[in-house]
Amino acid sequence: MPKKIFLVACEASGDLHGAHLVSEIKKIAPETLLCGIGGDKMREAGVRIFHDMTKISALGLGDVLRNYFKYLKIFHATIQNIKNEKPDAAILIDSPAFNLRLAKKISAMVPVLYFISPQLWAWGKRRIHIVKKHIREMLVILPFEKDFYKKEGVAVKFVGHPLLDSIPELPDIKLIRSKIGMQRDQKAIGLFSGSRENEVKRILPIMLKAASFLQRDFPESVFFVSKSPNVRPKVYEKILSCSDIKTQSPAIPFYELVKAMDFAFVTSGTATLETALIGTPFFLLYKASWSTYFLGKHLIKVPYLGLVNLLAEDRVVPEFIQQEAHPETIAHEAKVFLQNPELQQKMKEEFRQARDKLGKKGASLRAAQEVISFLKGF
Repeated sequence: MPKKIFLVACEASGDLHGAHLVSEIKKIAPETLLCGIGGDKMREAGVRIFHDMTKISALGLGDVLRNYFKYLKIFHATIQNIKNEKPDAAILIDSPAFNLRLAKKISAMVPVLYFISPQLWAWGKRRIHIVKKHIREMLVILPFEKDFYKKEGVAVKFVGHPLLDSIPELPDIKLIRSKIGMQRDQKAIGLFSGSRENEVKRILPIMLKAASFLQRDFPESVFFVSKSPNVRPKVYEKILSCSDIKTQSPAIPFYELVKAMDFAFVTSGTATLETALIGTPFFLLYKASWSTYFLGKHLIKVPYLGLVNLLAEDRVVPEFIQQEAHPETIAHEAKVFLQNPELQQKMKEEFRQARDKLGKKGASLRAAQEVISFLKGF
């Protein structure tokens, strides 16, 4: 009788990683039945989707409160879905605010595995007891997470980082730059403001203002805005209409656009690691609601927000967070950086070292093998 897996991915990044995991599971055990919570990518990979949360994912406490009843409705519906489906295992992907609460409710009904760990190492150990009690095994993607969970007596497997699989072999940079109309003497600067509406609303105006200052020193610059499919076009239109600089948004894959850039401003999140793995120098920007920032400042236990900096254990990428995300300051630091090829080369070398720490390609395959091995024990 085929095994059934219930997956839960609440955000766009989790949907992507979930889709890759599902693809590998189906290669190993094509008869496996897959259902759960996810987005378009998981649906395309063959998962029967009950609810899509990727369109309402929130940035910060204020956003969560505004969407509270939507989340609550889906939360209870998911518990009922699991009762009805009676899966052999549940795989929770990232999104600890939703998934750790869910684990407490479902672990008595179904064994729970967790793919892409909650960042308990960043927020302290307040919720490690939940993992110990309700999660059968952690499938982690960062090397230091394995040590963290081992010390806590939690079953853990380091599978490597799935972004190493997600980022394809990219065309030659000259070809991409030609495709987007760049001239040899022009400088391409990316403005990558995130995949959620409230991120874009808070951070893109800061990026545009910094770009405006930067353009005075580098008039040959061309600015590119990456538009997320999860954000309504009118959100970008409204913000860009208020800016005094012209931007372009070519219809090419995000990773190709990142590779074509000489430099970028990037919102904290998955895109910072993607940008580093591709090798494009960047600065990290982040701005949340004041309630979220105040809470986070008192809870976060790590010295950096950016994953590249955490891997390097150093401030490889400058971070401009909350009140420090001042456009004129950002532009000044960017000017110094862009005028110094040695600084740019040093950052690229740090990126290469960070990539080496993430292991080899095949994270989704190794995670899938671990899932199938786990299921064979039942």
